[in-house]
Amino acid sequence: MSAVHTADWVGRLERELKGSLPGMVLLALDVTDDGALAIGILRVPFDARGGWHGPRMLLAILAAADARGLDVVCTPTDSYGADRRLLVRALSRAGFAPVLDDPSGHTMRRPSPCPHLRKDTSW
Repeated sequence: MSAVHTADWVGRLERELKGSLPGMVLLALDVTDDGALAIGILRVPFDARGGWHGPRMLLAILAAADARGLDVVCTPTDSYGADRRLLVRALSRAGFAPVLDDPSGHTMRRPSPCPHLRKDTSW
């Protein structure tokens, strides 16, 4: 996949997801050197967090990566008022696992396609 084509679909996906939710959604996606889709930032406004917008956005990102045969990587943090422990648990349910050779010990990766992805957003 060419760099121009990759930047094009990643940019379209970001715009679509940001536009799907009122308020200030922070979202930064990129493709890593090894070809994985990286979620740099995924932040949903506090007042929208009870509406399952975060899980729906994550599932849309995973579907886009799966359609292109890409792994997905992210580094869950306590930033923006999140609970890292809960994020790790939710990401694990979506097929993410810790990257064992990551020096920080925080990066998670989800291979694509993920055979045990939960298709619902009740997590």
